[in-house]
Amino acid sequence: MTQVRASGKEAVRELRATLSVLRETESTAPAPRLDELPGLVEGVEAGGVRVTLRREPSGGAYPGVVETTAYRIVQEALTNVVKHSGAGRVAVSLTGADAHLEIEIVDDGPPRPEPSTGEGYGLIGMRERVPAVGGTLTYGPVPGGGFRVHAVLPTEGAPS
Repeated sequence: MTQVRASGKEAVRELRATLSVLRETESTAPAPRLDELPGLVEGVEAGGVRVTLRREPSGGAYPGVVETTAYRIVQEALTNVVKHSGAGRVAVSLTGADAHLEIEIVDDGPPRPEPSTGEGYGLIGMRERVPAVGGTLTYGPVPGGGFRVHAVLPTEGAPS
């Protein structure tokens, strides 16, 4: 049984590695930055969901990998709101401090169970990206309805 379990774990690791390569896209476009969030919000609002975007400090620049990771977290969370929730509103907050950037996305959708990992790549992508930059991620249903994604990304010592 120990050998079967070890073989199974190795097979899963190999499959994940293969899938990560297949999911990567070779793009020559520059990596998205936080200054592009208003355009992302406009697209979501065009779909009928009202988005409140708060960024403090409003023009703070962070290392490139942190900005791209933060943008992708917001992008994936908003995509999940549109695809999987009946939310009419979502609040997006990015708060910079001396050594970290805190990101919170909360929607007002109806109560729903925590999503399974087999529904898409949004939460999987977040779970891969956030630890890769040394950050933390939590997500789940909000009591009374809605869903919350919360990430803290270190900004000191991150590669540019």
